Amino acid sequence: MLRRSLVKGFSLVELMIALALGSIITTGVVQLFVANSETHNLLVGQSRMQESARFALEFIGRQVRQAGYRGCFSSNDQLNSTINPPASLPYEFDLRFGIEGFEATGVKNWTPALTALPNTDEPLSVFATINGYGAGNGINIGTVASGSDLVTFRHLSQTDARLGGFIADDGSLQFGNMPTSDEPIVVGILQGWAEFDQDHIVMIHDCEKATMFRVTTANPWGRNADDSPGQAPADANLTIGHDEADIDATRNITRQLALINTFGTDAAVSAIESHTFYVAPGEGVNNEGNTPLSLWRKSTLEAPIELVEGVEDLQVLYGADTDADGIPNQYLPANLVADWTTIVTVRVTVVVNSVDTVGGTTMPTLGCEVQEGCVDDGETFDGLVRRSFSQTIQLRNHG
Repeated sequence: MLRRSLVKGFSLVELMIALALGSIITTGVVQLFVANSETHNLLVGQSRMQESARFALEFIGRQVRQAGYRGCFSSNDQLNSTINPPASLPYEFDLRFGIEGFEATGVKNWTPALTALPNTDEPLSVFATINGYGAGNGINIGTVASGSDLVTFRHLSQTDARLGGFIADDGSLQFGNMPTSDEPIVVGILQGWAEFDQDHIVMIHDCEKATMFRVTTANPWGRNADDSPGQAPADANLTIGHDEADIDATRNITRQLALINTFGTDAAVSAIESHTFYVAPGEGVNNEGNTPLSLWRKSTLEAPIELVEGVEDLQVLYGADTDADGIPNQYLPANLVADWTTIVTVRVTVVVNSVDTVGGTTMPTLGCEVQEGCVDDGETFDGLVRRSFSQTIQLRNHG
């Protein structure tokens, strides 16, 4: 039989002390886990900001460097248009200016007004009234983030269709200078050409002169199910016309091209591209169910696409060269630029955020403060961390 004095266990006091110590240790472990988790989320958010800024500045910088590109033709002095007056050129194709901007001058206010852009509230330039090209693909200007700038870059496609000659009245292919009657232009092209199509504004150019005009006819290669140009047969020629019977009645005839500028077989015909960058709500949600702002791009007649999530502000200053020495004399907002052909550099600043909340206490930009769904009503802070990134980029083609 065991003696009572040998039977031992934890007393109530000892048990309570053990529980207290265990609770302290458990609390410490939990706090350490939470702190590490918050640190991890913060580091992920900071990495995401750097990545978003790098992509945003790269997308914009690439277009800055291409802005105003016109092949080997580089001067505005011999840049002409059959569209008269030239100011009637659709915004997307006005290659007289390689760059144009819109300055945010207040809450939901820009100078010039955003209605100058191809947008969903107004008829989409000339194309919506001719054949519907670009219809429905405008910018929804009501969603553009308040306080954020917009900027457009224009340039020629780097794919040239070399001028081959023209088709005479008897159907024969003639080479040499532009015709003086209404024969269509012929350009030799590679298989699969789809750079431009009927009713697009294009440019015929050599190294001395250039003329913008609208393609009114194109050889019938057929169209795909999505209404894109069909594929050209091997060794085909692209035949394009510039006819007098044109609804804009703006001297849109082939012989007018010859009257303005005469081109030989060293000339080429190229598509005109434009790219407009702006900030608007993205298509996703963050970990709080809010809709982050994103950087968007509208390219020529295509629908806008979301490029970089987490970009909530875009600010652009333009370096104007007022004494023609190639060096900017002053940096101006878009509403103070008197002549876009004097711009030689662009200073781009983007404000990016972590997208997901990480316990940040930085204030939202104006765009995020007034944007519906960007932050919850009544919040001073939305838990995001923010940082601004700037880059000054030189235009390679200007004047």
